[in-house]
Amino acid sequence: METKLFIDKVFEAAENLKLEEFEIYFTSSESETIKVFKGEVDTYSNSQNMGISFRTKVDGKMGYSYTESLEEEDILPLIERAISNGKIIENLDVIETYGEKKEYEKIDSFSASLENISVQEKIDFLLKAEKTALEMDNRIKSVNYCMMGSGKGENIIKNSKGLDLYHKGNSIYAYLAVVVQDGESIKNDAAYIVAKDFSEMDPVKLATEAVSKALKKLNSISIESKGYDIIIENDTFADLLGSMSGIFSAEAVQKGVSKFKGKLDEIVANPLVTITDNPHLKDGYGSAPFDAEGVPTKPKNLIENGVLKTYIHNLKTSKKDGVESTGNAAKGGYKGTMGISTFNLYLEKGENSFDTLLNKIQNGILITGFSGLHSGLNSISGDFSLATEGFLIENGVVTKPLNQITAAGNFFELLKNIEFIGDDLKFNLSGVGSPSILIKNISISS
Repeated sequence: METKLFIDKVFEAAENLKLEEFEIYFTSSESETIKVFKGEVDTYSNSQNMGISFRTKVDGKMGYSYTESLEEEDILPLIERAISNGKIIENLDVIETYGEKKEYEKIDSFSASLENISVQEKIDFLLKAEKTALEMDNRIKSVNYCMMGSGKGENIIKNSKGLDLYHKGNSIYAYLAVVVQDGESIKNDAAYIVAKDFSEMDPVKLATEAVSKALKKLNSISIESKGYDIIIENDTFADLLGSMSGIFSAEAVQKGVSKFKGKLDEIVANPLVTITDNPHLKDGYGSAPFDAEGVPTKPKNLIENGVLKTYIHNLKTSKKDGVESTGNAAKGGYKGTMGISTFNLYLEKGENSFDTLLNKIQNGILITGFSGLHSGLNSISGDFSLATEGFLIENGVVTKPLNQITAAGNFFELLKNIEFIGDDLKFNLSGVGSPSILIKNISISS
């Protein structure tokens, strides 16, 4: 059965049963991945995922059910399962459906032009990127990863309080990784492009960036273990910020696992620091007009000029705190439970060019990559000890690559110790963004 017709029939059946309160949540996604290796297509995959969840209030508690089949005979069982589950649920949290009459921002997240890009065009892009990389320098030993991924998705929320919402979006990205060798020195690095328009994707630029980054790492040196002034490159700090994003969640605060608990309106970072979650960002990877509960999204400064201004909420956590939801409810698909997440999280850019940051630091270290963020970072305490890639900075110039260094510190202290912020804002593949930043006295061991 066609999706909209199925949803309308579920809605009609729920109304006929005179349910107290109910909601239908539909989500679908389709992703395509192509990988080339040594001039040939190595892997191709196309996956689709679609389903509907139904929830209804039973004696003040919310019962859930879901289905992947959109046939007439699935309608009543879907509703009946939710009612049965509601009767036996032991969770006493009061969960509401959203139905306030509010305006929704018009967010255009869908690029029609991406729909018309053929598989062959994508393959040609990858083959050219791989060929370009291999021919750039005789020290290129292999392109060990050259792939493109594209995806699209849509969401529908319809409930008994009058919500009837629809949103769709799509995107495309390319990723290329190379291995280089000079004598006994072997290094690797990668580059990526995320876009809403295929014409913005340049295979030569992608290959050139990956090769250039890898070659610069060859013949690395060791340095003395001590405290150094450092610059953390934009996408590297974005990775760190993304790994710590849970500290802004009201759910984490209420459970006592965020160090930001009790610190609203307090100074938690250098006054230069403003960290924003903007669901309305033009061409943003995670832009959307409403969250997983149908609450309108809105741009918000989580930290503004160094002051913690808000946690991010869904309806459940906002009710506990007696505040409005910030529109940050999130579900991991139609089967997922309701959680909290950011949309487009980023550190606001400053006014300093990257060269200006180098001039200000004069002597120190440029950090270009962290490894082991899932094991070497404690997202509760903020303590980290991470394998790190980087370069020596001498007299305001990036010079020698560094061999096997480890950076140690604390994320919360790091926010306070940021001294200068660059203007080179960049988003990583997870939709988290940052400019490069300059920080004094970070412990580096070699």
